[in-house]
Amino acid sequence: MQKPMPVAVTNIADNITHQPAYMTIVLNDHKYSTARKKTPFILKALNEGATAHGRLTITPSRLSLADERGTVFQTLAPIPTVITDVELGLYRSIVRQLGNGVRMKARYTLAVTLTTDTVTYQMLNTDLSVLKPLLAWITDFHFHLTDSLQLANSDIDWSNLTDDQFETLTKGTPYFAWQQTIGAHW
Repeated sequence: MQKPMPVAVTNIADNITHQPAYMTIVLNDHKYSTARKKTPFILKALNEGATAHGRLTITPSRLSLADERGTVFQTLAPIPTVITDVELGLYRSIVRQLGNGVRMKARYTLAVTLTTDTVTYQMLNTDLSVLKPLLAWITDFHFHLTDSLQLANSDIDWSNLTDDQFETLTKGTPYFAWQQTIGAHW
């Protein structure tokens, strides 16, 4: 069994450099996130929105990273000499669904890693519709892209990613394995 991947659930500013954190991504004035402002207990028990989210805001002149309280803790210039690599990946985990009996579904999570000369920021986002605009931004700003899954070359409708599509993309990679999430039984 694979070792569970720890995720920063509090104090994102201090933890995002050594473990991934869920981040809402704001790009082209559009917010990509599945985070809720307040999560009812039943949804926390089902592991829907139980984790604090920070925010990555991308504008033509800067990237701002903010913690779960909205406090900006880092600002970066969007140039290749500052951001030396952008790495993309996909994870999947099992989460419960509301309804009769035990019902499970796969949740897909985009992993975005921004690397600078001094630090690496590891971010997660469950709104896969961010992928196309994020790839366009990476191309427009001429960033080096590490894309072992070839997401940039895929014509998949990311909002409707299926199990078969995920498995085809990730087979033979570390992303293929199921991840355990807080509150999940699998």
